[in-house]
Amino acid sequence: MVTERVGELTRIVERLLSSPELLFDSSLRSNLPEEPGLYAIYIREAGEYIRAGRVDAAGGLRQRVYQNHFMGDQEGNLRSQLVRSGQCSSLEDAKSWIRNNCAVRVLVVRDDEERRWGEHFMLSVLRPRFSN
Repeated sequence: MVTERVGELTRIVERLLSSPELLFDSSLRSNLPEEPGLYAIYIREAGEYIRAGRVDAAGGLRQRVYQNHFMGDQEGNLRSQLVRSGQCSSLEDAKSWIRNNCAVRVLVVRDDEERRWGEHFMLSVLRPRFSN
């Protein structure tokens, strides 16, 4: 039973990591689905995951990745975390840094339970620098 669960969760993470790489360019917003799912933002050159999570809310992956992490100024978003960590000097600098260095992979996962457990497993495997 445990082996089956680990296998299911491994397949979810593998599907996410084999999904198309989306760059933080002018096409990003239109390429992100408005559905719930999982996302993983990473530094392209280093292959380091810096932010990952699940999306349950209205607006789906498009809202979370584009509006919150790339364009937003909320306390817990990626841009704010880059500034607080000293990686970037300002929110605008962080936006430019993300655009030039990062990409995101997304996976639509409609089932609430599968999405929740998928996030927990994904975070334990990817170990992103910023996880909340």
